[in-house]
Amino acid sequence: MKKLLHLLILIASTFWAGAQTTTTQTFNLQAGWNSIWLEVEPADTDVNAVFSGLPVDAVWTFQKRLTTVDYIQDVNEPVWNRDEWLVHVPTNRVEAINNNLLHVFGYRPYLVRLTSAATLNVTGEPVIQNVAWAPDAYNLRGYPVDPAALPTFSNFFRHSSAHYSSNRLERVYKLNSSGNWILVGPGEQVQRGVAYWTYCRGGSDYQAPLMIELGGLGSVDFTETVDQSSVRLINRAPGNVTASIRDQSPPAPLSYAHVNGANGLEWLNLPASLSSIVPSSQPLAVRLAIRRGAMTGTRYGSLLEIKDGTGTRWLVPVKAQRQATVAGPSPRNYAGLWAGNITVSSVSEVNNSTNASAPTPTGSDFTLRLLLHVDNNGVTRLLREVIQLWQNGTTTNNPDGQAVTAARGRYLLVTDERLIPGLGGSVLRDGQMVGRRMSAAGFDFPTSPDANFLPLSGAFGGTAPVTGSFAMPPTSPRNPFLHRYHPDHDNLNATFNAYREEAYNITRAFELRFSPTNLTATAAPDYGYKVLTGTYRETVTGLNKASVVAGGVFRLNRVSEIGALNQ
Repeated sequence: MKKLLHLLILIASTFWAGAQTTTTQTFNLQAGWNSIWLEVEPADTDVNAVFSGLPVDAVWTFQKRLTTVDYIQDVNEPVWNRDEWLVHVPTNRVEAINNNLLHVFGYRPYLVRLTSAATLNVTGEPVIQNVAWAPDAYNLRGYPVDPAALPTFSNFFRHSSAHYSSNRLERVYKLNSSGNWILVGPGEQVQRGVAYWTYCRGGSDYQAPLMIELGGLGSVDFTETVDQSSVRLINRAPGNVTASIRDQSPPAPLSYAHVNGANGLEWLNLPASLSSIVPSSQPLAVRLAIRRGAMTGTRYGSLLEIKDGTGTRWLVPVKAQRQATVAGPSPRNYAGLWAGNITVSSVSEVNNSTNASAPTPTGSDFTLRLLLHVDNNGVTRLLREVIQLWQNGTTTNNPDGQAVTAARGRYLLVTDERLIPGLGGSVLRDGQMVGRRMSAAGFDFPTSPDANFLPLSGAFGGTAPVTGSFAMPPTSPRNPFLHRYHPDHDNLNATFNAYREEAYNITRAFELRFSPTNLTATAAPDYGYKVLTGTYRETVTGLNKASVVAGGVFRLNRVSEIGALNQ
């Protein structure tokens, strides 16, 4: 299990190598005992790796996050050797046989004893957690304070009745240079990276005057498919505060939601520092979105610095992924599955003697579902139905006889239903893994089992239109004129014993012309990469002696970046 944990950590750190989601926390440690608060998750959590090269005599931490351990004035007392503590001593000592502190994790306190002064640098991703306090007990904790504007203990805890009541700060102790815990004054400054014994009267979830929530996650992670995320800011002060959000790796390919009185919802580029007024005790959700089209590589990582201007500072990891791009304009950059709707808003009037082929606005709109797939070579196909499924990976044996991965598991886009029995589901529904099915009933073109799609012409996303056509012959069961039980439309003679063509041949020809700007009212922060719009035009022949022409606007969303079908 230990080896597996190390492997997962190394994979994660390698994958985000170069993405600036990490920061270095520095501790200037004295000889003797030090009480530190680790805010980052080390890339390698092994305790020996974290304290490598340091003159460590002992390291202690809680076994449980919530504990009712009593306050202890002298850390050298043997009473510290308790069941609720984890301990590590150098492995060359006899008592190392009792070591049970194996890994060092972020957002935890550690008591570190050194034989001589040294500097500890820990590089990792900041950890964001809202940890409840042990009620009516001392808690060993550190706090997200701004090193450039350190608050006093009184100001930091003033807005929490569990820590400040009747104009009095509950007791807080710090470790002094002699290794003793001493009471701090309300006017002293809270130091970042220091763990203090802080008494909590009753239960509390207080973290800071400005608290943040990430929907149960520890970061703003857009992964490969998520486009939007929210950071909830909670102001525990009695009045409004102005919070600032700053990306530490500008220019940031991030946008934020802004409601304009005239235009409604807009997505604006995140400025160098975004200021937002946070009302008292009323959470403010700051909606963020990633513009993958503005990313310079396949991965983006940064840290969002969130401050309240009164001493609170949070560092929030933010990351996103996108597919690799092909140099220069190329439809291959749009590889994947695109799903959306066509809004038809105009149809030609066949009895118009002036111009029977000119579409005129309709009294109401109607929509057609649209499914398109662009493969890795830039070829566009119109789909009637597609299912996202999962193909398990395969293993083989290495020279030592150990099982190793030969091919990793992956998602597939399937239009050939003959492949379904050999594949697994891709989404969980009612406790079962099932396929994710999408369909478009508005384009009922003829298909065969091995070609359940219609190839289109033209470059997807380019200035020239993407075009396609298909016919519904008189014998097609999908022909709107064919009626099996109507004597005038059954393609049979008067005695019903010979074929006679009675239905008309119908042909649908259409074109999709892409727009460089968003033509729909729905805002799109990642327009051009995840969202595309344009104009639609279709000509239907065979319904009338004159062709019927319809027009409208389409909107497509890239729902998958898989650039192949059935493989």
